[in-house]
Amino acid sequence: MRPSLCLKIDSDLESVGLVAKAVRALCSNGLGPEALDEVELGVAEAINNVIKHGYAGRKGSSVEIRAVLSIDRVVIDILDQAPAMPQTALEARDPWSRIESGQTEDLPESGMGMALIQMTMDEVSYSSDAGINQLRLTKLLAH
Repeated sequence: MRPSLCLKIDSDLESVGLVAKAVRALCSNGLGPEALDEVELGVAEAINNVIKHGYAGRKGSSVEIRAVLSIDRVVIDILDQAPAMPQTALEARDPWSRIESGQTEDLPESGMGMALIQMTMDEVSYSSDAGINQLRLTKLLAH
């Protein structure tokens, strides 16, 4: 049996840190410190996005997190029943290239979460079916 966890939380931003730390603990034997930081950040950002954008910051809705650690990867599924996000939300963006070129005044104040998730994970996919949204985050384990 593979190490795994399944958590269900209310759409409350105060719960996000606890979930991210639980996923980090699950991965602690398979990932180094930098990759653990990336997983924790990616998971926290993804759940924050669900709560802030999907549920418009309202408490009282469910967010389910399922994480499975296998020999070569950790797969984290984040499930919710918020309105589906547009498929274009997953399109590759690189807001940090603007910083490097000195164009910081063009940076948006929000909306960089998906880019951050994509930077911290090896694979990101999204599907929505029958009112259930699933964001799948995959981090490969170094061997």
